Amino acid sequence: MVGSILRRALKRIVYLYRNSRLIKLTLIFLLIFIVSGTLVALIEHGKNGEFKNLPDGWWWAIVTFSTTGYGDMVPITIAGRLIAVITIFVGIAAMSVLSGTFASVFVDQNTRARRGLVELTRLQNHIIICGWKDDMQEILLEILRDVDGLTSDTLVVISNIESERVEDLRGNDQLRELRFVRGDYFSENSLRRANVKTARKVLVLADEYETAATSELDSRTVMTVLAIKSMARDVYVVAELLDRKYESYLRQAMCEEIIFINDLNRSVIANASATNGMSHIIRDLLARSEQATRLSTVDILPEFVGGPYSELRVHMGSGGSRILLGILENTGSPHSMKLEALREAQKTSDVSMLVTNLQSVKGMAVNRPVFIPADDYVIQRHSRAIVLERDHGK
Repeated sequence: MVGSILRRALKRIVYLYRNSRLIKLTLIFLLIFIVSGTLVALIEHGKNGEFKNLPDGWWWAIVTFSTTGYGDMVPITIAGRLIAVITIFVGIAAMSVLSGTFASVFVDQNTRARRGLVELTRLQNHIIICGWKDDMQEILLEILRDVDGLTSDTLVVISNIESERVEDLRGNDQLRELRFVRGDYFSENSLRRANVKTARKVLVLADEYETAATSELDSRTVMTVLAIKSMARDVYVVAELLDRKYESYLRQAMCEEIIFINDLNRSVIANASATNGMSHIIRDLLARSEQATRLSTVDILPEFVGGPYSELRVHMGSGGSRILLGILENTGSPHSMKLEALREAQKTSDVSMLVTNLQSVKGMAVNRPVFIPADDYVIQRHSRAIVLERDHGK
């Protein structure tokens, strides 16, 4: 706790000194105390045993300039005392100016942060949420619970929502350090201020803040994904769509995940009518339930890549904390995977085989789940294991 507080304080000090006015004032005051300390040391040297060298003069200047006044070193010459008087008055003025400047910069920084006007240029490995939901607090708290090691200072919300509503979110202790960028979430300027290039993931929501038709909401989602991919091609993007007719646009933009919220709702209702308790099963699979289990994906050890599914099934079946359900194919950056697959496809001299390979690259489906495949199914690169695992944190 103390370490995190010190780190935040250090970051704020560094931010303050990026202000050109503070740098200029500090350099001016530094020059004044060096000059005054040097003059006093030269004047008092040989007449005052307390000033033996320049460092003694500089130490006296620091103590006097800061108005601390230890009294361990005192000028005895008239010229030295005159410089001391000037240094004392300049020090009083300097401390007042510096403290006032620090306070004004702090207030300005806090005001800009509350209004969502800051630029998060140094933030890295964060999650950006584009858009607003009526149950935003519950969504953010769920994200914090589900993503191990995530803290609220690495969560960034981009929206035109009033800053007061964001402050209401920060009233929750778990969301106290929530970052906010005010603006259109589909605007390149807003995404740049949120430092989308270094984000670990971007969630694009079907915004509920501004009332709009379904087609308009989905159009904004498509615009946002296109803007993100033009600025940060390899960042992982999850987008929420209300109408499937916009799916092709997101596929062409190489959006990694698309959530069809209406389809999901219909599927839950249909399955609940066919199987007793299905809605509870789906809810507990997706959430950290009281049974402390969750549906997840995990890395596959390199020695199993290129081998049959049966070997991985036997290996993962040896432990009691995970149950293997299948394979998630083609995970990661679609752009990088397609370039890699394209290079592999072009290694053959057979024209017909080349055409077949290129067609397979074009039809590559990103994040394609394969549940309980046959034992001879070959595990490809960029795959992850779909598992039902016990949450050891509970």
